Amino acid sequence: MFTSRGAEFFWSNKFDAFERWVDLAAPQPLKLDEVMRLASVARPNSREGIGWKTDVIGNPMVQIVTNEFSFWKACMELETVAKESSARVEQELHRVKQVVMSFRETTKNDLSSLKAASDRVQTETLKMSKHYKEAVDVLTNPQFMQAIENAERLASALTAIQNLNQTKLSFAVFGQPQSSQS
Repeated sequence: MFTSRGAEFFWSNKFDAFERWVDLAAPQPLKLDEVMRLASVARPNSREGIGWKTDVIGNPMVQIVTNEFSFWKACMELETVAKESSARVEQELHRVKQVVMSFRETTKNDLSSLKAASDRVQTETLKMSKHYKEAVDVLTNPQFMQAIENAERLASALTAIQNLNQTKLSFAVFGQPQSSQS
């Protein structure tokens, strides 16, 4: 990611530091340090402030360089801020893309889980419906009805036997004795 010290000054609203940073980044032909040194008037016994020599400042070559420097500086400020803005936008787009991809994966996994759960519920419901139908068929079958009636009669007979008093049963065998043939 492109991050320049100048851009950090700009985004932090430190515009004086930003301008100094841009001034120091000027290419050698546009540096005005020597011109400013030659044009300044500094006297040890004079009052505070800076004086300028008009013959140096008014020189057409100095004017051209000064104008070119001003133009270069404005362009450099715009370029620095534009590159930083572009880099920040790209970084945020990358972050948003990661969030969207993560969301899609999570959603895809959730939908797959929901579909699998739905399929299981549907399968179990079909099995339960089948077994319920089979149970209804067995319980309403004429043979089962007959078995219930037989069971009811057997229960009645067992209840009657249980309610009987002690009774003595005797058996008699009737018939003719078998003759032995020799």
